[in-house]
Amino acid sequence: MQKPPDRRTPPVLFARGTSEWIARVNQKHKQLLSLGLSGEDLERLERWAEIEFVHATLSLEGLDVTRGQVERAASAIPGQALDEQPQASSLLASVRTVTSLGRANRKAAELTAELLLNLHNVPGGEFRKSEGDTSRVPKPVAPEHLPALIESACSWYTAESFAELNPIEQASIVLLRLGDLQPFDQANQRTALVAASLFTLRSELPPLIITPRLVPIYRNALDEATRMNTTRMFEALE
Repeated sequence: MQKPPDRRTPPVLFARGTSEWIARVNQKHKQLLSLGLSGEDLERLERWAEIEFVHATLSLEGLDVTRGQVERAASAIPGQALDEQPQASSLLASVRTVTSLGRANRKAAELTAELLLNLHNVPGGEFRKSEGDTSRVPKPVAPEHLPALIESACSWYTAESFAELNPIEQASIVLLRLGDLQPFDQANQRTALVAASLFTLRSELPPLIITPRLVPIYRNALDEATRMNTTRMFEALE
């Protein structure tokens, strides 16, 4: 059997010239904390963030979803998927999972292969069994190597060297690594965004919301990452 590619450490590392961006992120975080928001205000902010995340993420995929549809899905009885926008309901469930996990465990919250499968939350969701989109650069790894590579990546996200990074850097690395692996046959982008959001949410930052204004920057960052320039993604998410 073919030997798995040697990708024990994900090939997504930032040049340490990101101090200015890190300072801006830290400043924004301090400003948010200084507001001294009440529990009710924080709940409203969390609800707004999850709706914006779901609407922006599904729109990024080119799906015809309105903010009103997402709001109705967010207001539905827990466990009840709305027929008009099932994708919104399933993605809402996923972002609420990582929000709860981040809130309960903070920096100890971990991304595991099992959690990644849970966050995928689409019918028939399982790790990719096909060769994937071979026109991509780089080409997706062979499906038989996926489980080991995903476990390896998740293990690295618990390493001390990774913990030293800014949460936005951590989320960027996770997002790009999952984009590289393409773990699923479909909906890889939304699953990668919600999984990467765990690393911001556990640091009391919002999920990764790619607004329409950020879409060109985000797509350029993905393109630059194929040439090993990963700092663009940090800029896009900041």
